[in-house]
Amino acid sequence: MRCAVLRACRARVEIENAHNEGFGRASDRLSASEARVIPRFVDHQSTKSIVIGDYSQLARDLRRAQHPRPKKGPMNHSTIVAFMFLGTSIVSGCAAKVDGQGSPEPSSTSTQAITLTQCASQRDACFTSNPLFGLFICPAQYARCTVTASNGLPAQVNQAISDAAACNSADLECTNAATTPADVAACAATLATCVASIVQVHLPTIVTGTATCVADSVKCINAAEAVSDLTTCANNLQSCAVTQVQSVVPQQVGQVLGNVSSCETTLNSCIAAATTPAAVTTCSQTGATCVAGSLGVTLPTVSVTGVVQCTETAAKCALDASSVAAVTECATSLTSCVQEAVGTTTPPPMTCQQKWTACLAQNPLNFVTCDLQLLSCH
Repeated sequence: MRCAVLRACRARVEIENAHNEGFGRASDRLSASEARVIPRFVDHQSTKSIVIGDYSQLARDLRRAQHPRPKKGPMNHSTIVAFMFLGTSIVSGCAAKVDGQGSPEPSSTSTQAITLTQCASQRDACFTSNPLFGLFICPAQYARCTVTASNGLPAQVNQAISDAAACNSADLECTNAATTPADVAACAATLATCVASIVQVHLPTIVTGTATCVADSVKCINAAEAVSDLTTCANNLQSCAVTQVQSVVPQQVGQVLGNVSSCETTLNSCIAAATTPAAVTTCSQTGATCVAGSLGVTLPTVSVTGVVQCTETAAKCALDASSVAAVTECATSLTSCVQEAVGTTTPPPMTCQQKWTACLAQNPLNFVTCDLQLLSCH
């Protein structure tokens, strides 16, 4: 230790001389061990303490005096590029952290939807981790989070609840402005159509009892917690509405309405449970066969897309029917639509003159027979 102190003393003398003469090489001789020398050394031969200065500080002062820092000026191109790279890295890190669940809150999944509170927690964590660039990234992340999740319910359920509230609000305005019983009935029909559109149901003819079905459907929508609950609401609404109509239409018509309605609710449940496009196609084809059977029509095939579309139109036609003639017309239209879809359209019947000409074409000498056929033609 004493040798280290002596070397430090000699280095100080050299530093002071170099400072006076304008040279700085002596400061380079100060090693790390000499710079960290104990500030006090006790001379065992006397009671005085020799105070040793802070030589490392002297060396730094000397270097600054001989090599002053350049003045600050505008950032050059390299500095700007480096800064931009740093900023991009920070922004990317922020986005990655938010997407990668920087907060302990769970993310949205198919089994448990994220809540608005959890979205806010992720946003706050983003701001805390990135106070500068988070101003640009965190609000966007929060907006995306709230679109797909709210209060733990799927977005489709939240949208249905919101739409149901809008339907009720519009109905309140309508009934307040109504001045006649006909106006009130029109408001009820509008409300029924509005609510049915939320759960994608084609209602039969709206009657007085339909209002009860609509009110129950609104309650069902507001209580929904999953998309499958909305399917249940749709099936209940259609079944209830058909039951109300069956009490005011002929029995034959009511039976067709009930059968078609059963086909539609079964189709809804099948599609809701389907997990692949192929499963959905199978559901649609099964539903098409069911509707056609309800109308007494046999389908030649269900593999053609147009055939399924024909049965969808026929189902709506049947649900709107209120007489036997209307049901018959739905069946006839379905038959024609299917024949056109599969390319087997039946040619129109020939006139009497066309029949006579065709008869002669088969046997040019058989005038008597053809004339008799023409006389019997009506």
